[in-house]
Amino acid sequence: MALRGKWALVTGSGRNIGAAVADALAREGVNVVVNVRAARAEGEAVVNALTGRGVDACLVVADVSNPDQVRALGREVLERTGGIDILVNNVGIAPMHRLRETTDEQWDLILRTSLFSAFYCVRELVDAMVGRRWGRIVNVGGQAGLRGTKYKSANAAAKGGLVGFTRAVANEFAEFGITCNHVAPGLLERSHERPYYDDETGALDPEFRRRWLDRVPAGRPGSAEEVAAVCAFLCSEAAGYVTGQTILVNGGMMFV
Repeated sequence: MALRGKWALVTGSGRNIGAAVADALAREGVNVVVNVRAARAEGEAVVNALTGRGVDACLVVADVSNPDQVRALGREVLERTGGIDILVNNVGIAPMHRLRETTDEQWDLILRTSLFSAFYCVRELVDAMVGRRWGRIVNVGGQAGLRGTKYKSANAAAKGGLVGFTRAVANEFAEFGITCNHVAPGLLERSHERPYYDDETGALDPEFRRRWLDRVPAGRPGSAEEVAAVCAFLCSEAAGYVTGQTILVNGGMMFV
């Protein structure tokens, strides 16, 4: 894929999709900045695995939903790498709440985590790509923004906003050789962990996974590695004429 020696930042890459994307890029010779919000041990484990593949990797601990921490992240990344070439905005949460019972704090947390973080990171890091007239941005979102999943009003708003943001970034930066695409995973083998936010999925929809799995023509959940493979392709030279697109990785559950 002609990516050897480039630098990528993958947000939320201590586990699941983020860790799989980091690994997929490292397999192509990409050096990776691993990012975690707080789980330093997980991030260090990913860094060790990546360096074992023969690439450079480092860990930056930052909450990318916080603009001040993103500015600090940007300074550290610039110092360590000279500026990244690839940005994968993977951070996101998808809790369920009844709309009428959603608090201001819950709404704010979901929007900041799943949408604002992508804006903060692109704003902070795109200059190096503009200067090099080459860059790849991949926003990992979800299907809620396309279908408006029940009990996920905040998540649907965030993920729908990410679609529009992706298209706007694609339009603004295409002249600089920068692409921006949105990857929307479907039902995956590993569900979201929820160590720091409230989620009422168990009470509101205890059969959530079974019902959604019944809607997958492929007859199985997907894997983080399958999502990562699509992200890695979109970061490649081969995808240089693909921009502003939403790519669903969902086993045929939904089409756009």
